[in-house]
Amino acid sequence: MNISRRVIEHRRWFHQHPELGFEEYETSDYIAQRLEKVGIPFKKVKTGIIADINVGASETTALRADIDALPIQEVGGRTYGSKSPGRMHACGHDAHAAMLLTAAEYMAEVKPKKNVRLIFQPAEERIGGAKFMIKHKALEGVDMIFGIHVWAKTKSGVFGVKNGPLMAGASEMKLTVSGNGGHAAFPHETINPIAIGATIVNELYKIHPLNMDPVESAVVNVTAFNSGNAFNVVPEKAEILGTIRTFSEDMREKIFAKIRNLKKLAKSLGADLDVKLENLTVPVINSKEAVDIAINVLQKLNFEFVETMPGMGGEDFAFYLEKVPGAFLFLGIRNEKRGTISPHHSPTFDVDEDVLEKGVKFFLGVSGAA
Repeated sequence: MNISRRVIEHRRWFHQHPELGFEEYETSDYIAQRLEKVGIPFKKVKTGIIADINVGASETTALRADIDALPIQEVGGRTYGSKSPGRMHACGHDAHAAMLLTAAEYMAEVKPKKNVRLIFQPAEERIGGAKFMIKHKALEGVDMIFGIHVWAKTKSGVFGVKNGPLMAGASEMKLTVSGNGGHAAFPHETINPIAIGATIVNELYKIHPLNMDPVESAVVNVTAFNSGNAFNVVPEKAEILGTIRTFSEDMREKIFAKIRNLKKLAKSLGADLDVKLENLTVPVINSKEAVDIAINVLQKLNFEFVETMPGMGGEDFAFYLEKVPGAFLFLGIRNEKRGTISPHHSPTFDVDEDVLEKGVKFFLGVSGAA
């Protein structure tokens, strides 16, 4: 089997057929057909797939790939471009699915030394897919788990590996300021939620630099401010949306407390503040045991790797790592000569397909099939 050719074929099919979270029916069917063809038993859980290669070993290693796309209109001109208007694989999940599917097909021919659980996960971008798969017993009997994310910030073909915290836990913030609307010509007769909301936004940006240990990383960032629709009317409400990123539950709770305390500020200015804070993901924290195994495999394969820096992006692979030890790795795809330099979630995002073979071989290596 030509691994390089096969993984590119799969990746291009996935790229041409992007589907959003929990809508990946065509993607799921494609994966299922190929698993069935090579005799790998599997079960579908909605649009996710859990498959097993059981060789009677005492240890089971899980390998995970996310399969969902994003609601982004791809820039045209590619022969393998998206065939679905307004949808695009702009984060590399097409590459992840292709690497895992190719590894599965190879292991159907060359049996691994460990039992292997294959997890094709829907809805990573919606931050619900991992919990859904765990609920449907994706980790039952699993001893360790590995995942790969192609990474546009890292040189093509280079793996990024790190023990401990790798990616932040993500939380969503929704604040609603309720004032008293009226005619814009008579501001003294109104309580303007826009003015009060602006003050609250300013206070939000002070939380981390002025109230938290600067050594501990965190992000509090406002991403939307919505209010009003007329030049001469003071609206009743203003809505503030944003994200919070931390590497620890303690830091997150401290930030949450500061945000909730802004209710007092709003009240002192004559308004009410409704605060809704939702945890979306926990931090991605790799285990030393799994990272050591990953490094050993990379060294045996003679693949270049570096100790990567932690980042504030979120990944629901973190929920698997809460249950079993494991490691999440980055695989660099940044290649200026090939033009794969756009950031993730960009309409011009693309993958250096020549490096995907390395991802397949890594999966084979940690499974004992290479």
